[in-house]
Amino acid sequence: MNDLSAATQTLDNRGSNCAAGFVELLDKMEALAPGETLAVLSTDAASQKELTDWAARSGNTILNAEKIGHFWKREYHYLIRKEPAKSI
Repeated sequence: MNDLSAATQTLDNRGSNCAAGFVELLDKMEALAPGETLAVLSTDAASQKELTDWAARSGNTILNAEKIGHFWKREYHYLIRKEPAKSI
């Protein structure tokens, strides 16, 4: 388990759908240096698939993904590490 409080930046998208926070996610990830981390807090169950798919496409790493709380008040917490850009 990785400590979200040690993340370089935090994106709190609780109460919004994942799509609404995606532009902010891209902005925050662009501002990070390789090796830095972003904690993402969400209440949208779709974030599980959407962030996993995005990380695979972007080359970044989800270090931790947790479901917190009961199903009627569930949160999803992620810790994402920015990876260096790959050379073509």
